[in-house]
Amino acid sequence: MTPFDPAPGLIAPDFEQLSLHLPARCLFAFLSETRIERFAREKGGTPLGRFASITKSFPIYELQTPDGPIALMQAPVGAPAAVLMEERLYAYGAEKILAIGCCGALTDLPENAFLPVEKAFREEGTSFHYQEAGDWISFDEAPRLRIEAWMKEKGIPFTPAVTWTSDGFFRETKEKIKARRRAGCNVVDMEAAALAACARFRGKEFAQILFTADTLSSLSHDPRGWGYRGRNAALEIGLAAAQVM
Repeated sequence: MTPFDPAPGLIAPDFEQLSLHLPARCLFAFLSETRIERFAREKGGTPLGRFASITKSFPIYELQTPDGPIALMQAPVGAPAAVLMEERLYAYGAEKILAIGCCGALTDLPENAFLPVEKAFREEGTSFHYQEAGDWISFDEAPRLRIEAWMKEKGIPFTPAVTWTSDGFFRETKEKIKARRRAGCNVVDMEAAALAACARFRGKEFAQILFTADTLSSLSHDPRGWGYRGRNAALEIGLAAAQVM
């Protein structure tokens, strides 16, 4: 493996030089564009701008809250795509990002449970461009503890997530699952380790809440309801939790 190089990349995240200044806090949601657009409209959100990609354009909304404005944007699935947009959010003014999205259960967790992420096992490629090689990345403790305190106050049951971040959705084998469970992982996702590594490299604050969808706990795949009830609640929970970051 090529050694980690902390030098600046030749392409800057603000290469487009957009006329865009984002609020300091952002909710980065792994949910459908339709769901996010409807939520922004219901909350009286205003469009701020868009980030273009080859495949689609990502709208960014500004929502007003009692604790100040919060940007809301759809997060693309997969570590490279998600970090590409995370970088741009930081470049245009975001200082604190809360990501929210679903995960697969590796242990006997109920569906639609919300889990603040404590640390992630790195089995994707993107995080290795942002920090030295290693198996684990721990998430920022301060925002996680504030989110956990808020969840306790609101009576939202939770278990901290120790997630296995893998970019091989169809390569979650029985032996890998058993190994990750022995290491302490209780869920699997596709972006968390990379998002946390990018934030640390850029000196920004980052937290993530996952909600359980399908399960691999029996070493077979049960889609359950794909976390649909969690999807319905995720934006409300995420917007409120982002205010305590």
